[in-house]
Amino acid sequence: MTWPWQWAAASNERAVENARQASTALSRGRVEREEVELFLRERYAEPRPVAAVPGQVPLEPGVARAAR
Repeated sequence: MTWPWQWAAASNERAVENARQASTALSRGRVEREEVELFLRERYAEPRPVAAVPGQVPLEPGVARAAR
């Protein structure tokens, strides 16, 4: 014979397990989406200026052209 509280406990256990699975699936989807967005941002980003080497004097574009 099944008592009402046994049914309620089993139902609650199923609900908790379903919530865990849903939370995990949503979290994985969010992480994957963020990884794709990061990849696309890096892939199609504007070129960044090259960092200056310590002790090196940066040249103006016109000066570099004249030196060639």
